[in-house]
Amino acid sequence: MSSDEIASLIIGKTESSATNQNNVVYKALAHARMVAARIVKAAPTGFDDADLAQLSDIEDPQILAPFNSSDVLAFNRDKPRPFSWDEFENHIRFIQGASNAKNKHITKPKTDLHKASIPSVLDKLKVLRQDSRLSFMMENWVNQSGQLGLPQILNQLIGRAVEQVEGDEIVKNKDICVIDISCIPNEVAGPLTALIARILFQYKVHQNDEEKRKDPLLIVCEEAHRYVPDKGDAQYAAAQDAIRRIAREGRKYGIGLMLVSQRPADVDSTVLSQCGTWIVLRLTNSADQQHVARFLPDGLSGMVGALPILSQQEALFVGEGAALPSRIRIRDLTPEQLPRSNTIPFAEGWANVRLTEIELSDICQRMVT
Repeated sequence: MSSDEIASLIIGKTESSATNQNNVVYKALAHARMVAARIVKAAPTGFDDADLAQLSDIEDPQILAPFNSSDVLAFNRDKPRPFSWDEFENHIRFIQGASNAKNKHITKPKTDLHKASIPSVLDKLKVLRQDSRLSFMMENWVNQSGQLGLPQILNQLIGRAVEQVEGDEIVKNKDICVIDISCIPNEVAGPLTALIARILFQYKVHQNDEEKRKDPLLIVCEEAHRYVPDKGDAQYAAAQDAIRRIAREGRKYGIGLMLVSQRPADVDSTVLSQCGTWIVLRLTNSADQQHVARFLPDGLSGMVGALPILSQQEALFVGEGAALPSRIRIRDLTPEQLPRSNTIPFAEGWANVRLTEIELSDICQRMVT
């Protein structure tokens, strides 16, 4: 994650201490990544560390050979490098949370600045690391063989070629990678979406022309109003920036964007304005109809008026992907092709017997595990 993504994950929404907390996070992240790269020495694990007592400035990094201060100044904390959450926390607690008195004795700071910022950051970090739902991104990194590196992570995201036998031919198909973040908190969904979008964008930017043509990507944002809302919520700021950049610049690098939402009026207007092709199904809400009409080509007002009366599986198909603006019908899928998103038959369910206490116990067990 970049420094801004980590800051948006850890720092609260209060503006009074946001700048101070940002500085705390940025310093700790740069230190943790330099420790993982073996550029500087690890942070202490207590206030009485003997090495700290010899420093004139407690926040001066202890640089390891063969590196020097120029390497520290040139280090980019936003590069996709691994780091240890323990090291990140130790720097905040025992470097930024300590100061050198004139007698070289390490003490906790007395300033209101640190009292307001450091405990707040440490408390939020503790909550995040204890949340089992976030273990996939908050587990501590240890520098050892067998752990996934950036190539392996990218390979999980972009999919591997899969060979399938069709008749007498061997056909190579691409995987579709589905990342389900519906069960994680909203405050984490934003930074995580930003991370995935930014990493994939950087991956395409650093390809040469042949690689870009060989490996185009399409990011599909289901329930797009959750990840790129047309609001100013701080928790979605990083995701909005990352997806806006793909919408504006992605075509020339070979990365596309598809937005899927039942509430287009709630989706970021900047991103919607970059969409070249539209498939619009029935919309009964007048606000959604007006919002869609703003971005459709001129002269289609008559077609927009048909939105509230479209039948099921009917849609308006306009834009670059359509030879002509059309009213289309989406073909039926076989039962095995249908996604697991069919509407639950309420009347049929109410006509059946209720769940037994044993079945309720099984459901409750799944809820608490």
